[in-house]
Amino acid sequence: MVSPAREGQLVNGGVDTMCDQEGPISEHGERRELSRRKFLAYSASLAAIAAGFPEWPRTVFADRSPIAAADGTLPVSMAMHIHSSFSEQYGSMEGHLFQAQQNAVDVIWWTDHDYRMSSLGYRKTVHFTSLTAEKGGPGEGGAWQWQLVRTGPLSAHSSGGIVTSPASPLDPVIGGSLAVSAQSTKQSPATLGFYAQSHPSDWNYHCSLIGQTLSIEVLPTAIGATAYLEFLVTSSYHPARNGRPAGQYVLSYRFGGSGRPGTRSVSGLLGVVNVPVVPRQWNSIAVNPAADIAALWPDMDARDFGLFGLNLNAVSTGGAASGNFDYLRFSRSAGDVQLQAQQDMEVDYRSSYPGVEQFQALEISLALPHINWFGSGVALTEYGTVGAKQYQAFLQSTVIPQIHAVGGLVSYNHPYGVQAIAALPQASQNQKLTAVASAILKNRALAADILEVGYPLRSGVDLAHHIALWDVCSRNALFLTGNGVSDDHVGTDWFHFGNNWFTSVWAVSNAEADLLSALSAGRSWCASLSGYRGGLDLLVDGACPMGSASVSARTSRQLTVIATELPTKSTLQVVRGAVDYAGTTAPAPNTSIIASYGAAALSSGSVTLPVDCTVSSFVRAQVVNSSGTIVALSNPAWLLREVPPGGIPAPRAC
Repeated sequence: MVSPAREGQLVNGGVDTMCDQEGPISEHGERRELSRRKFLAYSASLAAIAAGFPEWPRTVFADRSPIAAADGTLPVSMAMHIHSSFSEQYGSMEGHLFQAQQNAVDVIWWTDHDYRMSSLGYRKTVHFTSLTAEKGGPGEGGAWQWQLVRTGPLSAHSSGGIVTSPASPLDPVIGGSLAVSAQSTKQSPATLGFYAQSHPSDWNYHCSLIGQTLSIEVLPTAIGATAYLEFLVTSSYHPARNGRPAGQYVLSYRFGGSGRPGTRSVSGLLGVVNVPVVPRQWNSIAVNPAADIAALWPDMDARDFGLFGLNLNAVSTGGAASGNFDYLRFSRSAGDVQLQAQQDMEVDYRSSYPGVEQFQALEISLALPHINWFGSGVALTEYGTVGAKQYQAFLQSTVIPQIHAVGGLVSYNHPYGVQAIAALPQASQNQKLTAVASAILKNRALAADILEVGYPLRSGVDLAHHIALWDVCSRNALFLTGNGVSDDHVGTDWFHFGNNWFTSVWAVSNAEADLLSALSAGRSWCASLSGYRGGLDLLVDGACPMGSASVSARTSRQLTVIATELPTKSTLQVVRGAVDYAGTTAPAPNTSIIASYGAAALSSGSVTLPVDCTVSSFVRAQVVNSSGTIVALSNPAWLLREVPPGGIPAPRAC
């Protein structure tokens, strides 16, 4: 079990991050071994990188001349779990690209949710029969909550709620409508309305606005130049542009008010669309937010906006505003349309963010566990009749084999779950570690290639327990490349984001195939964006690199650890764990720290030490800052005395 000590003091909280690969391949298909002399030259080149670029976050990095390591590989930093306007929160592709540029991250893998792109389980209609209990049709998720929102100097008789009458004659479900009324006690705006809070487990209207039409019935009973009804659409966050500040863009569809019907106007991030209506009768309204965004902000890519929030309001700027809303309908584009749109936007954003490479990936996430698909040929999942109960078996039998068949890699995502909650008591985290480790050992991590390890906190589980889970896998020769991720859905501030880990690889280039090759071989490390921007690598006996597994009868082997740009007063720790195949009888890490080095000891960029190999083991490195927090992890190298029962994957053989 993991002790309740600080992460930096944990012996059991093994740290490993990205895996390693065999080494560069010659033109004749032979693996080139990395000599000790070349490896030391390689560490010196890393030190040169550190000396030349000491400041971070870096606002200029595209002009940096790439410095190759002695083995011909380059350091490539990657954000590997990123959600944009195609997922459920308010991120955008542009927002994340700006953050990647500001923080000198070279590659973004777009991992939007497959079922959100396909609108599976999404609400199609709302009939306003209840503020809290109305559910959608079959397969449309749970009940919504229409939350009352009051702003400004409202009079006491301003009110709202569900009424049985009047109701739109077009609504096939009898039950009423949503009534709202507002009266400002001054000339300043006062609003009474309701926010659509879909069930927190599915957020089943939050998705891309591409090809989406919203239709609603509106009955204005009191509107005028100083009073209007409002259909408010809150969309995605974008960075500052052309004099506008950074922030979320908002569309206000107004029925009444001072604007001339049929016109649009813009004020910063607020776009106003004045919709013609006939007072005191039901009006059928259909709006296309993406088209209005394109017209209001022609300098923006209107495809890069999502539907994040809906409000139905009465707004008074002096006069009385009142009316009713009924029969809300959603018409959405098909999933493949969205996949293609994202690919097209990758190309179009390239000119604005030339220093950031982009690849389309996908988070397959109908139920738990979620997996990421990395590699070309990404396609939306055809679930058919598969539900939550059949989901994991479907992943194992169909989805993951299909991904591997086309050369893709699979990541086992946030293994403890998806909740954003406070840290659980250490005893509870230990229990979760035992349960999750046992499950992953039994199903061999669903044959995934990558495990998300770099999480300071996810589902109440801290970084130490994420690392410990990874160590359990390494203890059992379950070869998983550990990566660091943010799972960022907003894209406003990568540097200060709570889960701000990223992943780096040593790769021949930043081409997709080369990055996948590096990941499959474990030539990778991960770190906190705000905690460590150096490079990490391992080399065993001058020949076997980080991520590799080698078999030898020697009782001692030489390990060289490369670590550059160590923060002031930080420590490099070398961690070792026995590979004893304990399985589910002991689903716990068994690691210990075998060496520690201060930053001064790494002035040359590397250290070399002997490792006891009387039993099979794995070794890895971690960087601990001055407060005792782990801020970076290397992937391990396995030093085995015999071939493991499941063999050694070809990319890791040494």
